[in-house]
Amino acid sequence: MKFMIIFWAVYILFFCIPFPIFIYMMTSEETAEPRNSLAVSYGYLGFSFVVWGYILVYFVHNLFIKTFKERSTIQSILQNGVPREAKIIDYKLLKYDTKSNINIIEIVLSFANLRNVQIEHKMMFHDIKPLEKRFDTGNTVTVLLNPNPSKNPYFILAGQQTQFNSSGMILRFIFIVLMIAYVMGLYYYFYTKESYDFGWRFLTFMHPIIFSGVMILIFVLIFQFIFGKFFKNEKEERLMFMGRNAKANIISVSQTGLTVNDQPQIMFQVSFKDFRGTEHITVYKKIVSLLNLSSVPKQGTVEIIYDENDPKKIIIPKGI
Repeated sequence: MKFMIIFWAVYILFFCIPFPIFIYMMTSEETAEPRNSLAVSYGYLGFSFVVWGYILVYFVHNLFIKTFKERSTIQSILQNGVPREAKIIDYKLLKYDTKSNINIIEIVLSFANLRNVQIEHKMMFHDIKPLEKRFDTGNTVTVLLNPNPSKNPYFILAGQQTQFNSSGMILRFIFIVLMIAYVMGLYYYFYTKESYDFGWRFLTFMHPIIFSGVMILIFVLIFQFIFGKFFKNEKEERLMFMGRNAKANIISVSQTGLTVNDQPQIMFQVSFKDFRGTEHITVYKKIVSLLNLSSVPKQGTVEIIYDENDPKKIIIPKGI
């Protein structure tokens, strides 16, 4: 896993930093004349500011601001969280660290959500006291639900402690400093080398000041697009913690034709009555493993969880 992260990091850095500079050096002709008009050159300069500004804000937000917000949310849950007794229905040891005597484990908990609907949720964390066997199957633990389900995390274990990984934070800080230094170096080096008293009129779209930023921006947007594909799961998880339950009648079950890693997407059309007695008809789509395809219910009823403020939004947490 670490090797793959390092490999892709080096791969991306190559195409974002030395590659644009190499292409520019190999294809551009050295000239002391301005390449563009004053208006066009300042347009390119402004565009480069927008690109690099977005990139720097993106990394600062994801590497620092988001981390501090999540820690603040956890502290708030520790003080104001809604307590629930949770039963451990499954336990899996993922890794044992012999040096620190810490287990990395995955457990499945069963507990009531904010609407007292019984749900199941999987979580992975570090067990710093493995000899106590606190998380064996059948044991109960106390969890604290986030009273504000619009923020992640939606729950934590009671007594959970949070602390920053000092080495990780230092590496993030070094990364941001190097990124800022690289951007400033690009502007300073090429302005000193190519301005020839004409200001920024040497800028073109393929110039490293612009093209390097565009390449990084492309990778950022690709990452956001891929992450956005999984954002639906986050919405479903939020609904699981705040939604109401109901028994829905299955109207139809069909495949949409979409597959993810050769796993088909199934569309359910169901009807149900909310807690006010109002009937709704809606659809729910879910990727189903081929191994579970035969067990997908095609008629009868199924338990759902729905958003009381928007009953068209549902999930089917069990049975598929």
